[in-house]
Amino acid sequence: MAADPRVWILSGGRQGDLDQMQALVAAAGWPYELKALRFRGLRHPLTARLETPLGPPWPDLAICAEALTSMAARRIKRSSSGATRIVCLGRPAGAASDFDLVITTAQYRIQTATNVLELATPITSAGATPTPVPAAGPVVLLVGGPAFPDRMDAAIAGRRAADAMAYAAQKNRKLHALTSPRTPADVVNTLQQIIVSPHRLDVFGTGENRYRKALAEAAEIIVTSDSVSMLADALAAARPVSVYPLPQAAGLKWRAGNWLYRHAVETPRIILRPVTSLFERAFIEPPADRQRLLERLVAERRLTWFGGSPVPPDPDAARRDLDLAVSRLRKLVD
Repeated sequence: MAADPRVWILSGGRQGDLDQMQALVAAAGWPYELKALRFRGLRHPLTARLETPLGPPWPDLAICAEALTSMAARRIKRSSSGATRIVCLGRPAGAASDFDLVITTAQYRIQTATNVLELATPITSAGATPTPVPAAGPVVLLVGGPAFPDRMDAAIAGRRAADAMAYAAQKNRKLHALTSPRTPADVVNTLQQIIVSPHRLDVFGTGENRYRKALAEAAEIIVTSDSVSMLADALAAARPVSVYPLPQAAGLKWRAGNWLYRHAVETPRIILRPVTSLFERAFIEPPADRQRLLERLVAERRLTWFGGSPVPPDPDAARRDLDLAVSRLRKLVD
């Protein structure tokens, strides 16, 4: 394709997804048109209805990054008589085979296929040159929130904060903790009582947003296991990263969904073929497994579990992942 392709980015309102899509298209060097999609009804691929009007001229490429927008991407492909190539980041609703390219990570458990690219971490801009580690840089703790099956409440957060302060003291450094939009109020209250001078706590939504600055100033970064996006940001900062595993509460629903997905899709049994069809048609959403992603990153020595020996950062890793994604994207449109 000699000219730049006509690109639509389909956004359902989740900032993290939008950041990934914009970083991918920016790295490819293409202009794009942002389509902010609105849905009505229950936010499930089979019940939600698209309210935003979409019409020709159809794009050469439509990029989505969540279940609802993936359904809109499939509609665009049908409406264009197959001329539009559709790309999904993360996990689409239904079968990956319905998309020209799926760029995913291990926790989504997408089956290996020629149209599936599994990266080590989600896409980041990976454009900034990592800054040198300041001599007096703090240990930075990124605190997320409960994300099934990971649990986080005031008691859990208190123990994590105490452990992180003790670790910082061992390193003769201060602790700088930052909460996220998902951090519950009771967790914030507990952290405010525990993390006091000379340590520091920044609460999301209060005062200046120092998230990016804190990553640049950090000597080491600790991330709670609930947030893949914060983990990707920490790795992109080119600092030693460790993950603090949260306790899990895998209820009956999660265990049943995991068992069905494993035996109907990952290692299919003939007797469960009807269930396989339910996953492929988005009647059932497979449970994500962040543990798989974390274990892959530990095995590749990109990070370590909290308490382990720090792993030297690889400042080029995020760029390699991004370059790989851009290469596959260009092959698709060319």
